[in-house]
Amino acid sequence: LFQYHKNLVAFESAPPNSLELPQKKCILIGGLSDGLIPTPYTSKLLSVCHENEWSLVQPILSSSYLGFGNGSLGRDSEEIECLLKYLSCHRNATQFALVGHSTGCQNSVHLLKCCDDQDLIKMLKLVVLQAPVSDREGAMLEANYKSNIQHAQSLLDGGNGSEMMPRSSFWAPISASRFLSLQDRGGQDDFFSSDFTDEELEERLCHIGRFQEQGLKVLVAFSGADEYVPDHVNKEILLKRLCKAMNANCCGEKDPVAVPLMLEHGNHNLATGMGTFMDDIGCMMSLL
Repeated sequence: LFQYHKNLVAFESAPPNSLELPQKKCILIGGLSDGLIPTPYTSKLLSVCHENEWSLVQPILSSSYLGFGNGSLGRDSEEIECLLKYLSCHRNATQFALVGHSTGCQNSVHLLKCCDDQDLIKMLKLVVLQAPVSDREGAMLEANYKSNIQHAQSLLDGGNGSEMMPRSSFWAPISASRFLSLQDRGGQDDFFSSDFTDEELEERLCHIGRFQEQGLKVLVAFSGADEYVPDHVNKEILLKRLCKAMNANCCGEKDPVAVPLMLEHGNHNLATGMGTFMDDIGCMMSLL
């Protein structure tokens, strides 16, 4: 357990027989309301890390648990960047992997887009996007969707974006600005929606292809039985479109950055139907 920024802490789990802190760190970022041990596969990921001489780092962000309701991807990226810098300066890190679950996928994509520390980003060698799912598309099926968006927009337009939404609008306390980020079309969190055109997806995701030259690999793992994806969405087609958008800036002569993985029987957090997910992560780690 260590403090990496103000009142923010993280746990690092190193291989049990290591004599010093490993240089390779895997950071696990959960979704909305998650904190420590954010997924059912956390212990399996820990084992895979240790088998390949990586440590597993689980940070607490200001947005962890119910803190996301008054936060933003920008704040998350700043804190994740602080974590990476601390690991580099004080805990022997030379290489990083990010495993994002659900909204943790948005964190990973946003960090790659907004981090200005190029030396730090060059240390990032692997990103895993597990359940890169649109928050908006599911919300659009709710009866009060339009009225909630209108109310949130009116608060924002009046300079009150930090005001909280009514309890009936969301399952957790949330500000108008974060509500719009998650649920309005084109909101800051809206990276993975299937109703975007190819051009709109590319606009949101093509920056990932820029990291081809530094050897970054992105595993995009989509669950075939994800309960948060509306039934009308063709998951296999969406997965291909997401990877195509991410690879838009790649040079055709080299391997693409983003690699798709469809977990046919997997649910949202892979409590069931994990398939080859851990094997694929282990294989990619072993090559670094």
